Amino acid sequence: MNIALTPGEMLFYGGIAGMAITLIAALIVVIVMSGSRRRLRKKLKEEYGEKVK
Repeated sequence: MNIALTPGEMLFYGGIAGMAITLIAALIVVIVMSGSRRRLRKKLKEEYGEKVK
């Protein structure tokens, strides 16, 4: 059984794998940043009070 990939197949499947890794990393960043955003808003609200309209 020969499993060698041609350069075109390597680029194709490598691109799919790269996009999957990028998507997972983006999801992790969004989760971490949303947590940081909540903590920052809470701290700013404690220090400066509510936003006045």
